[in-house]
Amino acid sequence: KAQDEAEKIKLTGSSEATAIEAIGKAEAERMRQKAAAYKMYGDAAMTALVLEALPKVAAEVAAPLAKTDQIVIVGDSSSGVTNEVSKLVSQLPPAVQALTGVDLSGVLGKIPGAK
Repeated sequence: KAQDEAEKIKLTGSSEATAIEAIGKAEAERMRQKAAAYKMYGDAAMTALVLEALPKVAAEVAAPLAKTDQIVIVGDSSSGVTNEVSKLVSQLPPAVQALTGVDLSGVLGKIPGAK
């Protein structure tokens, strides 16, 4: 009886290992194909990847703001809200690069018509 149980455990483990191996191979092949596509299309693929990731980054950045009742910008009358907003927006590309490793300004600069 113990031998039957051991054989059952062995077969279950073997089946699970085979399934994990198949999943790993499929994931590796998917990554290989994706890498080949990025290599083939170069900058266009990188731009597409960044543009695809931006909504996710924006959602993560905005999530804490959804819990905020008010935002108060403090400054003297000469600084103005426009300057404060400009300052916040100017910090976006370095933040995206820190989070994703992608130079947002560089990528966006490669889009035809973008400055």
